[in-house]
Amino acid sequence: MVQQDALGIAALLVVMKNSPSVPDGWDAAINLTQSAVQSLVQHNWNAGFLTERERSLLWVAPNQVDGLHDVIEVKTELPPPVVSLVVADQAVQVHFVIESGTLQYGKAAAEHVSHLRGARSLHKSGKIAWSPSISITKRNPLQLAGTIPVGVEALPSGPCFTIALIPQEASLVLSSHAEGIFSINSDNQELADWLSAHRLSDQLGSVVLQGGADADVLTPATVTARVVESLGGEPLLQILTGSAAGATAPASSAPVPHPGGHDFSLMISSQAAMSMIVKNYNSGTGDIKLISVPPSEGEPHWFTQVHQPMIFEGSFSRQDGQTYFTDHSTLFIRFGGSIEEGLKLFTYIDPASTIRLELDLAAHYPVNISGTGADQVIGLRAGGQSVTANGFYEAIVQPQLEKLLTVDIKGDMSSVRMTAISDLVLRDLSLPGHALEFEVAALPGELLIAGRLVPGA
Repeated sequence: MVQQDALGIAALLVVMKNSPSVPDGWDAAINLTQSAVQSLVQHNWNAGFLTERERSLLWVAPNQVDGLHDVIEVKTELPPPVVSLVVADQAVQVHFVIESGTLQYGKAAAEHVSHLRGARSLHKSGKIAWSPSISITKRNPLQLAGTIPVGVEALPSGPCFTIALIPQEASLVLSSHAEGIFSINSDNQELADWLSAHRLSDQLGSVVLQGGADADVLTPATVTARVVESLGGEPLLQILTGSAAGATAPASSAPVPHPGGHDFSLMISSQAAMSMIVKNYNSGTGDIKLISVPPSEGEPHWFTQVHQPMIFEGSFSRQDGQTYFTDHSTLFIRFGGSIEEGLKLFTYIDPASTIRLELDLAAHYPVNISGTGADQVIGLRAGGQSVTANGFYEAIVQPQLEKLLTVDIKGDMSSVRMTAISDLVLRDLSLPGHALEFEVAALPGELLIAGRLVPGA
């Protein structure tokens, strides 16, 4: 990774540390760049293998003038479209620049148009009076352009969602440099057949729980998609998934975090990330278990905590054996996200404690990417652990704390593998003709994964 991208990631982690990136009610946000969406739309493009019929687009004006309908025929092989994302329209814009083929104008009597159903029947009837054809060239090109909204369809066969363009809500305009030639809706069968022959892919992705698979922390009950802008001003297609039914699409259009230079980014909410860590850690062999804890007042992210606090007590007695004073301290051991060190230990002392032990506990577990292809997994690996004790009481409990960190917790924590992420984006999420390759992983509070879209998969 180049240094510029690294700096982009560093700045992004600060933003994610300070406030949540995944909207309330949702578990994961998958961001796809404009170039990634273009690759999905173009992935199955078919040109150079069309029949004469498939090369032809016919358009008949819906309204007559002086008893005649205008008729236009374009014969060409469409080039792959240039694709852009339009936040204001919540749509994908397609732009075809046509530099070859022919354009021909004609007239047809209204009686023939009404009698013969469909442009193709009218064409076969020979009832069109054609003018000479005009060559389409680089110096005299045509453009076919318009916006196609993006939507999500939930299928009734269990957790199954399709993220796709909505062609029936689109309109395209054919134009020359000088003027618009016609405007045509995508529900026009002629245009639908023409684009279908070129294999314009309207399906951008799908999320399907595979047969026999068990539901887990990230198994979606709700999926939505929207076009958003990144903090750097880059348009993105964002897919949101939630394990709770009924999550609503965010009303806010505020910019979202995304690391520049990467085809995709995946953000997992801190609640879901900590739930995954707790579930996987607690399946280990150690006696020390963790729980997930909501954010403390003023804090943005969930964290994990050892299920029972450590309680220290010290008693002072007279010579007659009667206790006249007792000190106590209750210490909570917690783990949360950090900008540079992954999952990081921090402590909290109960305000009701009579003494504040001078203990410095340190441990961190960097986020790790292992495996390749469909076997990629996000996990934790062991970082440093240490206990520094200053004082009489502290020296007494230091060995116990060192054992807790380096023996009881370290083994299970460094074995954490968040397979629910792989299940969601490598097994259940399908991006036609493409696969995801993880390049970056971090845990500033929420979990961030970023990488590239690999075509041909």
